Amino acid sequence: MNWLSTARAAQAALGLLIVIAIRSILEFFRVGGANGGPIDGAQLLYVEGALAASIAALAVLVLHASGRHRWATMLTAAVIIALLAWKIIATS
Repeated sequence: MNWLSTARAAQAALGLLIVIAIRSILEFFRVGGANGGPIDGAQLLYVEGALAASIAALAVLVLHASGRHRWATMLTAAVIIALLAWKIIATS
């Protein structure tokens, strides 16, 4: 029995990208982004990550709405891998 259809997987992938974007915004505030001063490198990493996740979520939404559910899920996996690699490279 297939309990996870491709459409449901695409919806879960979209939700995951939204959670990633929200978490990046919250991390920005956790590292001191709300103090009103200039943004340093650690804060900029989270802003860029939130922007990238938001743009990817929009692309996944368009793919999901057009019926390309497998593409939406694969794009989400690729974006997560790219965001992890970006964070590892930027912090090393």
